[in-house]
Amino acid sequence: MSLQLPRTLRPLIINDIPKALAKKWGKAECDTRCTLATAYRLVDCYGWGDLIYGHLTCKVPETNHFLINPYGMHFKEVSAASLIKVDTDGNIIDPGTTKFPFQMTGYVIHSAIHSARPDLKAVFHIHTREGMAVSCSPAPLYPVSQTGALTIPHTYHDYQGVVVDDEEKDALRKSFNPPSKNLILKNHGLVSGGDNIEETLANLYFLHSYCQTYVDAGFINDPKTAKMVALTDEVIQKAKSGARKVRSQINKGVGEFEALARQLDYAGMETGYPYSDASRDILTKYFNRE
Repeated sequence: MSLQLPRTLRPLIINDIPKALAKKWGKAECDTRCTLATAYRLVDCYGWGDLIYGHLTCKVPETNHFLINPYGMHFKEVSAASLIKVDTDGNIIDPGTTKFPFQMTGYVIHSAIHSARPDLKAVFHIHTREGMAVSCSPAPLYPVSQTGALTIPHTYHDYQGVVVDDEEKDALRKSFNPPSKNLILKNHGLVSGGDNIEETLANLYFLHSYCQTYVDAGFINDPKTAKMVALTDEVIQKAKSGARKVRSQINKGVGEFEALARQLDYAGMETGYPYSDASRDILTKYFNRE
């Protein structure tokens, strides 16, 4: 999957937090807002958006509140200041800087997971063609590739209609148990969670990439072959162990996220992301070049 940067006459700035709100929200929340808004833009660049639907949420540090996108904004428009802060009961704590509401479906799904899974600081939900194709398959998703091994264990939640009330919360909580960080909503789409926003994007990337591979290889229509060539439990554990070692230096997706976020900054979007010293050095050299 390649990152497709949007082409606009004027870059849509991500870090649009005015000084008054920066003082009100504090550094930790502002950093979280910038990081989540950057994730929205990256999801859009990957082509994972669905009109104005789908949600990326994350907990506000040291609170029981979470940030969610305004209902009516395209992912490429979402900015740090526009994000709406709500609690797990659906009360708006801070409306952000737009006049848009938040979507009830997004609230129900994300509040259910955030309240049941305190280990997941961020939860991303998308409806992509490949993800929905896999979610509609009657057969389970067999681990037939290295990327597939990295998504294990993933869990499933049966479709019960458009999620608009609290009745489905308990079922969602039961469907998404630890240690799983990937949930396939049957007949619906994909959900990934993580210890931080950066890891969540990486988890979603791997899950979606695996769905693409599964569809491209024809396993959707041939589950018997998929089961026959599926990796063994022993191989899966070796793959996961090796991946942990390889990725141990990038701090749960931070290294991958920074590499992607820099592309947005190069394009003039001013992410406001709290970069590492290594990334700040690269950016400084880029913007100070003659």
